[in-house]
Amino acid sequence: MPGRLLRHPSLRPLKAAVRDLAWRVKGRGITNPPLPPAVESVLFVCLGNICRSPFAEVIAQERLRARGGHLPRVSSAGIHTRQAAAPPDDARAAAAAYGVSLETHRPRQLTVEMMQAHDLVVVMEHAQMAQLHATFPQFRERVFLLPLFDAGATGRARFVIDDPFAQSRAVFDACYRRIDRTVSTLLTAIASSPAR
Repeated sequence: MPGRLLRHPSLRPLKAAVRDLAWRVKGRGITNPPLPPAVESVLFVCLGNICRSPFAEVIAQERLRARGGHLPRVSSAGIHTRQAAAPPDDARAAAAAYGVSLETHRPRQLTVEMMQAHDLVVVMEHAQMAQLHATFPQFRERVFLLPLFDAGATGRARFVIDDPFAQSRAVFDACYRRIDRTVSTLLTAIASSPAR
């Protein structure tokens, strides 16, 4: 009975408030390293490389083309690519609303060679950042947390762009809006680098 009470929908706002408070405390030491003076390549990483990181890759390429000038090389990969063999229908439809296609995308497994070949490795969640720090400690200074580029985010949202996999189209739309916004901020920061 107590477990059922804790899952009651009326408690969601309270649980979210407690979770955000916990993240305010936990997040005090979570920061991105300084951007390197020259960024020639960016690798976006999420769990399965089927929803978030492939969209970030394609939208970054689109935004870079629109800006002109020097274009860093952009790619994506996943930490565990066994979730699905291709982006789900809702992911493709949500991406199409931005005029970009995920139709031909297939998940790519993150490797040490990929980590070594990119100046920035940009993850979607603090847990992914921690995992890459533990797995690839030699590349710690290359790992960046994308939600930290969302100036308006607070609480848990400051450190996590939630995975929309197996959720509704509306969840994909909200996720992709946020990725577009944070990727644009990241690209502006790269373009503003003193070496540019």
